[in-house]
Amino acid sequence: MTAPAPYPHATVKRYDLGGGPRSYWIFEAAEPKPERAPVVVFLHGWFAVNPAFYGAWIDHLVRSGRTVVFPRYQNDVGTLPRDFLPNTVAAIRDAFDVLETGTGHVRPDARKVALIGHSAGGNLAAQVAAVAADPQSGLPRPRLVLALMPGEVFPTREPRLDQIPASTLLVVCVGEDDLLVGDIRGRQIFTEARAVPRSRKRFLLFRSDRHGYPPLLAEHTAPTCSNDRLDTGEGFFRSFQMSIGEINAMDTAGFWRIADGALEVAFAGRTFDEAIRDKDQFTHLGFWSDGRKVTPPLITDDLAAVPRVSLPNGIRLIPWGASARLDEPARETRLR
Repeated sequence: MTAPAPYPHATVKRYDLGGGPRSYWIFEAAEPKPERAPVVVFLHGWFAVNPAFYGAWIDHLVRSGRTVVFPRYQNDVGTLPRDFLPNTVAAIRDAFDVLETGTGHVRPDARKVALIGHSAGGNLAAQVAAVAADPQSGLPRPRLVLALMPGEVFPTREPRLDQIPASTLLVVCVGEDDLLVGDIRGRQIFTEARAVPRSRKRFLLFRSDRHGYPPLLAEHTAPTCSNDRLDTGEGFFRSFQMSIGEINAMDTAGFWRIADGALEVAFAGRTFDEAIRDKDQFTHLGFWSDGRKVTPPLITDDLAAVPRVSLPNGIRLIPWGASARLDEPARETRLR
């Protein structure tokens, strides 16, 4: 087996800026320090304010040559869900101002900006992209939105996701064993981003594989990947969240590799139809030690081709109104 190529940057430099629920972290590549770099805004899940919960992925992104901005849009239980979006927007604006004008920072490449979000952060990624479409927003327009297991803590009518520009690449990922948010918000985001043509968006259903040990489970926390080096000591459920953030093939060969591929496609100004000639290769997660292929995610631009997530479609902490529900019936996603 060929050893993975070394990262082009040896270390990660970090900055803790701002205050309260509008504070944020900036992570920059170092050794060597680039003059300019693409920027990934990484949006955490509900109460996952400690960047260490996603630290291994952040380390991968930064040492690969990208700057990561990590907004803390939630201070504690007192931060209302309706404030998540304005807090996030304020933090992103401030972070880009610091990157563009602050002494000693890696300058941002405004032509290469992406949003990656998990859970409530996945929902926020789509909303931020809609807000950024307004030239008066003060936000850079993202080339890529990657929403992982997106969930909406509280339903809002604004911003409308049909405002996401047609030039955006959109990837929505759900997990077949996600019993927290299911697939309903992911399907809504994919459907409501009507301006984005099918050639520029993909929907992925990650599937569990229990063939080997430890099993690969496509559940809600699958994208977390702990890294003690980025631990800030924050987080209401810090110890528990750090303990479940294992790193496995679903991370390295799944979320990380697919995100890397999507970033490359987006920043090159290409469509998925142009770039993904071999869907099996794009979603390949590797093999178990006995040679059996790991069950890959399903990928499509047609929601009708993807089985529904069960239970049914996720537990909702706050119910959606009837107008927000999808009419199609729930179906069991497990392979027969």
